[in-house]
Amino acid sequence: MENNMEEAEKVVEEAQGDSASDPDSRTSAASSSFWNRYKAEMGLAAVVLYVFLLALGTIGELFNVEWILDLPLFRPPGKY
Repeated sequence: MENNMEEAEKVVEEAQGDSASDPDSRTSAASSSFWNRYKAEMGLAAVVLYVFLLALGTIGELFNVEWILDLPLFRPPGKY
């Protein structure tokens, strides 16, 4: 049993040594870790931004608020 533990520790050390010597694997692992850590927050922020812009455009159209309709995002192509 103790032999198996020592072999497992050697395998882990070798694997860590290989990944530590390759800078690209550390960078990709860090970016993957960042994405996995903040994926839900970024998705929620995107949905909140989308709903805010949708509401702003709807208010501009329904109540004919010119300053909203003149924003570059809501301006029709070719105007100005």
